[in-house]
Amino acid sequence: MSRFAGVLQVSQSQSSVNGNILLMSGVADPNQAMSSATSFVQGKGFRNGFNIVVIGERGQVGSVSGIVMTDAVAPPVTAAAPAAMAAVAPAATATSASLAAPERTAAKKRKAAPEKKQAAPKKKVASKKAKTPAKGSSKRKAARNKSNRK
Repeated sequence: MSRFAGVLQVSQSQSSVNGNILLMSGVADPNQAMSSATSFVQGKGFRNGFNIVVIGERGQVGSVSGIVMTDAVAPPVTAAAPAAMAAVAPAATATSASLAAPERTAAKKRKAAPEKKQAAPKKKVASKKAKTPAKGSSKRKAARNKSNRK
């Protein structure tokens, strides 16, 4: 099996790498082989403009020539340009994303996710009761006198 690396180009149900049409291996109909190859690479998370490595052989299905593919993977990330690859193909696969992201230390992890503090319970506000006059107040005496007069 050969490896073909390049930029994925997707147009409707047809995809290509560096101008070579992608065809799915094992599919006899040329139109179905093209759409199957496109569905396959999109199912793996690759989109138009992503860097990709296609595994397969040059060949043809029916009258259509191209790369008869069996698999597609993300290109390996080199130590010289991990940031450039991350900018071209953001999160193409979990492997390339984990290689491009720097590891965080345990101290940074603790700072990044501080524990949630519990909110203080709300204080209940006592309702104000209507003040009743003291036992010997003049208002109460007046009210008593009125009731006694009747």
